[in-house]
Amino acid sequence: MKISTIIVASIAFVVLGDIFLLNHNRSKEEEWDAFREAHHCIPVSVTDGSNRSGYQCDDGQIHYRWRQMR
Repeated sequence: MKISTIIVASIAFVVLGDIFLLNHNRSKEEEWDAFREAHHCIPVSVTDGSNRSGYQCDDGQIHYRWRQMR
């Protein structure tokens, strides 16, 4: 095999992997949105300086989500 063929195949594999992960992440966010609405979650402040956001839900727990940098 030529090196150029291997490089092109590797780039194609990475692109397909990213597409799969982006689609999977979107479905997870939709699941979280549904959970948050069903359990009446409200945001709570986080004071530890991390990039997390907490949500107090009616199940008695605080659920943490990593905030996306936009």
